[in-house]
Amino acid sequence: MSSAWRNRLVAICLIAVSPPSAARADKIAICHAGLVTLVPFRQHVKALHGSPRDNPGDLNELIARARKGGPDFFTSQIIVQDEPSGSGTFDLRRIHGLLSAKYRNVTAWACEPDDYPIVYFVGFRVRKIEDRTISVSREKDIVNVISLHALDPDLDKHLRVTLADSDEILCEDLSKTCIERIFYDHY
Repeated sequence: MSSAWRNRLVAICLIAVSPPSAARADKIAICHAGLVTLVPFRQHVKALHGSPRDNPGDLNELIARARKGGPDFFTSQIIVQDEPSGSGTFDLRRIHGLLSAKYRNVTAWACEPDDYPIVYFVGFRVRKIEDRTISVSREKDIVNVISLHALDPDLDKHLRVTLADSDEILCEDLSKTCIERIFYDHY
């Protein structure tokens, strides 16, 4: 073996046994990314009205939330899911319009049961995570799903969500609620 190859092998071994750096420890654990084009909100509500799974009072509440939230409410979504659940995931995607949307996976779904809780950012790209703050940028057709397990497995550390370019607070405590113009849910 040449000395150049031996040096490369030693360097690779050192990297493999080195503890993770601060940069690697803060790496964003994206377990899914996609591109989405949601149907118009009116069309979405009309489809939900035809479903026997929905209570008319819940739909009226959703419509009222959308009115308060403004024109970007439906395309600005933050959804926390505590644990994997087939029916819960189905309802989440149905109520938030992901089932009826034009959707393209950018990455395969890689969220494992140990990654939960997870959070869906619909219409946002996750930019960085530091000091219990998740910074996002507004990108209407993007979906990022990240694991919260390493950050806050019990959702009791009051994770904040801000817009990266303005530091505007979107969610003071991700486990509880977000501002009115965000379609927020916690499953």
